Amino acid sequence: MTIQRLTLAFTIIGLTTIFSCKAQQLDDYKLISYLDIKVDSFGNLPRNPYVLTFKQGNKELLVIGTQHSFDTLNPMFDTIENLFYRLKPELIINVGGNLTKTYKSRNLAINKSAELGLEKYLADKAGIKTHNGDESFRQEFDELSKAYSREEAILFFGSERFVFPFAFGQYEGAIDTSYVNNFIEKDYKQNDIKLSNNEKSFDYYKGLYKNYFNTEFTLDTISQLDFTPFSKRNHFCDVSRKSKEFRDKYLLRQIEEQLDKHNKVMVVYGGWHILAIEPALKQIMNRLK
Repeated sequence: MTIQRLTLAFTIIGLTTIFSCKAQQLDDYKLISYLDIKVDSFGNLPRNPYVLTFKQGNKELLVIGTQHSFDTLNPMFDTIENLFYRLKPELIINVGGNLTKTYKSRNLAINKSAELGLEKYLADKAGIKTHNGDESFRQEFDELSKAYSREEAILFFGSERFVFPFAFGQYEGAIDTSYVNNFIEKDYKQNDIKLSNNEKSFDYYKGLYKNYFNTEFTLDTISQLDFTPFSKRNHFCDVSRKSKEFRDKYLLRQIEEQLDKHNKVMVVYGGWHILAIEPALKQIMNRLK
């Protein structure tokens, strides 16, 4: 082998090793189990918002965990706004997908979109970008299907993202047609998740529920306690924790990548997630040394 080929071979091996180590680093995050995070029996945070600040050299990270609110008088919003102006971030990482709406005023932003509205309003006002920190539904569905099964994933997401919101009045009309029109045709179709015609029906969802819970589905019998990540009451509590873990690791990768590109990053996310990833945030900052 010529010297040139040997040099190229060693270069490739070196780069492969570097990328392999980096990939391992990005998956070794220390998380706190949702069984152990500091929330009360109602899921309330120890304080709202839950604020963490980190500084390493010229890098600063501000992380704000929230309990969602549309009340413009909630003091949480004043805290978020004051912290934003104090840090002057170069980027905000948000939950909830890509933020595209614009708002004419602070209160209108909160009334329409809660924390998402406020952070988008502040970002637009300061001329900075927001960055989606949420794992795509497609990726989360694929990961959860591999960790458990496709059927368990369909039952879990159908319950968490449609049935419980439907029970709380988020959707109108008959539950079976609303399930197809407002959930299957939107969340699944828009994320290019292929379902068979049978899998798309609410009868299929009800059949899965009966198989796993040994009882017929009704809005009166299904319980959020069987799908909460804070409990071991049911198998689907474990599924819920795994779902949160996938989302948390994805968020941490986004934070680490954006800190590599920016000196001041702000994160506004659901408080449960922030409690779970707090040790990993310290890991990320220590890597910047």
